[in-house]
Amino acid sequence: MALNRRFWGATLFLVALPPAAVAQAGEELAMSEAAAVRALMDNRLTPERDRALALALELGPRAGPELRAAVIAAAWAEIRGETDRPEGEARGEAIGNFAYAVAGLRDRRGIPLLIELLPNAPFASKLAEFDADVVFPPLIETAADPGGHHSRIAGCLEALRLMIEDGSLAERQMSQVREVSRERLAGTHHRFVVTEAMRVGVALRDPGIRQVIERVAADRAAAEALVSPYLPSGEMVLDYPSTVDRVQETARVLLASGGR
Repeated sequence: MALNRRFWGATLFLVALPPAAVAQAGEELAMSEAAAVRALMDNRLTPERDRALALALELGPRAGPELRAAVIAAAWAEIRGETDRPEGEARGEAIGNFAYAVAGLRDRRGIPLLIELLPNAPFASKLAEFDADVVFPPLIETAADPGGHHSRIAGCLEALRLMIEDGSLAERQMSQVREVSRERLAGTHHRFVVTEAMRVGVALRDPGIRQVIERVAADRAAAEALVSPYLPSGEMVLDYPSTVDRVQETARVLLASGGR
């Protein structure tokens, strides 16, 4: 997917619209959902577009299917730079507001967008709230992607762990999660991936993964073999020894706390 590369180098600002804006939307709910759809599908930056977003935030899952689809499409337009919004912090805030609105819709059509934003936004808990049969396939596919972004992989593993903990997953689904987590604890990976794979293993009460965690906690060489010293760009991780320290400490905490 050809997304704007400059965006992904920045932090996504998840800033909900200020209360005054939402209150204004409440006063102006005379704006019909049909009008909101038209405003959102027009990628010009207009006051009507802001009102439409505020309306979507106000309605959440009560929004009709056409409005939900328009919010999701408008969020993708913001991410891909298809509006005339200039680069910078304001664009990050706009993407954050649209993403927040998509998360609040609880619409399955928004799942790919929430996964796409995982490197920049903490949506794992929102993804875990979807029906397991709907959200599990894209989560497990992303978690297993050998070329995926490390934060996206870690976020999907986190969502899957939350679903294990609340009993949402069937045994066959947990078996798939177990397999992916074991794969992520072989070879070398970014520390985010290693950490989440260990947490998943504890949630699954998997004895094989527990053995890996015990080795990582006790043996620095084992931790160094598991945690990559390189970023996906090929650059060295800054202060790699401290990175290994953090992974070992996480392993020890998991063992001592029973996974909490």
